[in-house]
Amino acid sequence: MKGFKEAKEYLDSFINYERRNDYRYRRDFKLERVRRLMETLGILYEDMRVVHIAGTKGKGSTAAFISYILAASGFKVGLYTSPHLADFRERIKIVSRYGGGIKEDVISKKDAAGIIDDFRPYLEKMRFSPELGRLTFFEVYTALAFRFFLEKGVDYAVLEVGLGGRLDATNIVHPAVSIITHIGYDHTQKLGRSLKEIAREKAGIIKRSVPVVVSRQRRSALSEIQKKVCLMGAENFVLGRDFYFYNVKLSGGPSFDFCFNDFKLRARIRLKGICQVENASLAIAAVRILERKYAIKKVSYKEGLRYAHLEGRFEIVSKRPLIVLDVAHNVSSFIALSRNIKDYFPEKKTIFIFAVSKDKDAKKMLLTIDYSKIIVTSFHNPRAAPPDEIRKLCLGPADIEPSIEKALKKALSYYNKDSLILIAGSFFLVSEAKEVLKKLHYADKRL
Repeated sequence: MKGFKEAKEYLDSFINYERRNDYRYRRDFKLERVRRLMETLGILYEDMRVVHIAGTKGKGSTAAFISYILAASGFKVGLYTSPHLADFRERIKIVSRYGGGIKEDVISKKDAAGIIDDFRPYLEKMRFSPELGRLTFFEVYTALAFRFFLEKGVDYAVLEVGLGGRLDATNIVHPAVSIITHIGYDHTQKLGRSLKEIAREKAGIIKRSVPVVVSRQRRSALSEIQKKVCLMGAENFVLGRDFYFYNVKLSGGPSFDFCFNDFKLRARIRLKGICQVENASLAIAAVRILERKYAIKKVSYKEGLRYAHLEGRFEIVSKRPLIVLDVAHNVSSFIALSRNIKDYFPEKKTIFIFAVSKDKDAKKMLLTIDYSKIIVTSFHNPRAAPPDEIRKLCLGPADIEPSIEKALKKALSYYNKDSLILIAGSFFLVSEAKEVLKKLHYADKRL
């Protein structure tokens, strides 16, 4: 294999369920295949200190907060998230202290190509077996992340579940602490139609005697989590019951008080919204558990929280015109997005650019946003819902544009000083929007 381009092409040759929906979750996802893969590749992941995160929304932000807190405290942290915005290497990062701040380094092209080249003869033998089925892009990518983290000698690995929890490729680990963020309706065709069924799949990451940090949940979801907690003999700590945030101020970057038993903290974060205060609280509670478990001498909570950032989370990419990007892609995340708009821009009229995947509840997502104009578009992925079908779900007139570039130009024609342009509905949409905004020179580099 000559280099990164060839390595990427080879990785893309594996079946990718992020780009298709014609698979059966319970049949096609096999943890035994992932374990066999790791064994075949000689990846000794069992001794990694892992924080494992499942949930419907907030996983990526919670993972970022934890990584930055640990990095600010002097640790080298491996961060594994999905999906990516521009480059698949964004999914695998090393977060560490650098000078007076914290830096994120994505896996280099050289490292990615070298590891995939080492893997290739073994992957070819395992690509398909009658017993275990076909290797997937996400499984191979998870192996790549684990090997990279071990080679770089990370102190902690923070892993975001890709889909569900119970059968996710990351669920081969025995973590130091598990986290379940807010659970809502998403991927219902795969995980279950009821909140109870979805929660059961998410709770599949709970391991015997491993402490679990849990976000606020609806009663049916929390009940399923508690059942698994009892079965596994695990301690669980629930937001609003065992730890709390209060005295929230959103202006100037959210600040809040946090309390967990005798531990208290006044913190400030960069990511906007009450939902991010909740995610930060989950992160603080999880790191507090690590602090006590591993007798960490000093944890720089405030510094880590202050530095933590993540693209595409209510991201203001331009002030003039006012353009906001958000990777919200299910009903739960759209509810949080709607609240952010009301909290931060109550007087603005929303010009909404929307595209969504076929398997999402677009109708309910649209009902959460109070828009004055809507422009329905698409993105370059086979899962993209046809715009003419989405337009039928809109309340009132809706424009259709075939591309995000044309949709943005249409939105700009409607824009005035009392408006904001919101682009949301999918990671794929936001990824393409970022490229178009750079091309049109609307991304504000000062922000």
